[in-house]
Amino acid sequence: MQDRCGQYLSVGLLALALGCGGETNGETVDGGTADGGTVDDLAGSPDLTPPPPDCTGKPMPMTGTQTRTISVGSSKRTYLLHIPPNYDPSKFTSVVFAFHGFTTQATDFIKDIGIEAASDQRNLIAVVPQGSGVIPSWNAGGCCGEAQTFGTDDVGFVRTLLASLRSELCVDNKRVFAMGHSNGGFMSNRLACEMADDFAAIGPNSAGLVFSACKPSRPVPVYYMHGDADGVVFYGGGFPLGWSGAKDTFDGWGARNKCATPAKVTSQAGKVTCQTYAPCSGGADVNLCTISGGSHVWPSSTSDTQRYADGTKSYLDFFATHPKP
Repeated sequence: MQDRCGQYLSVGLLALALGCGGETNGETVDGGTADGGTVDDLAGSPDLTPPPPDCTGKPMPMTGTQTRTISVGSSKRTYLLHIPPNYDPSKFTSVVFAFHGFTTQATDFIKDIGIEAASDQRNLIAVVPQGSGVIPSWNAGGCCGEAQTFGTDDVGFVRTLLASLRSELCVDNKRVFAMGHSNGGFMSNRLACEMADDFAAIGPNSAGLVFSACKPSRPVPVYYMHGDADGVVFYGGGFPLGWSGAKDTFDGWGARNKCATPAKVTSQAGKVTCQTYAPCSGGADVNLCTISGGSHVWPSSTSDTQRYADGTKSYLDFFATHPKP
């Protein structure tokens, strides 16, 4: 799956001159009602903390995928919500946010990454927000599009959305995660910087860190995947706006999380080599999985260049063993 960034980069830069969406309460449901190769799991020890008391008084929502709209200040923002068939409103449940790339629609991304089927298999709640603007984008700090140009408060959008989900659903606050591709991966990095108290771990793909004011309130576990032949967000960094490369992003998170150095190769399978910083403060290990010859796509068993990796499975496996302390 490619996020069309390569095709539309020039168009996207022109879109900097266009308007974009904005930013807290009230939502409507449009209605509605689904796939996951192999990278070794680099997870740490499972959480042994006794589970919290069950939820009480939560209604049973409609299962499947719904398109929803939520008010954020004076604006309306859209997101997709997938509730698995075995969801129990009395049991705390993990939530995974998945952020699409620049120019992409949430309705395409949710299918491309197979998160609906994974949600059903693992009994987790999947949330796929829609970026703002004529050419959809996220304000991840140093990128991208209209959202970044006009300072759209996408962090505020996510805060409002998460608060709404918590009020309605039995959300396990120790198990809220974010993953994303390209511009969406940049956004997941920014959320770790600014919402570390909410997000337990992140999984960026094809995306370095472009938020210069990154000072997380606690160490955040990171599982980062990037193809070394990425022609849109260069693996080595620098294109097109001086973005941080894979190694700099990896090393940066290792330093923020006060990890032991040097990083070590922890797995090698086919075209995928994973390095890990560990141990780290708070058990927040940092992982970089490099896909040899990998391009600017979501790692998938059906992708020609990245068929040795399954991004959705790898991220969800990592999340499963990295709850918030």
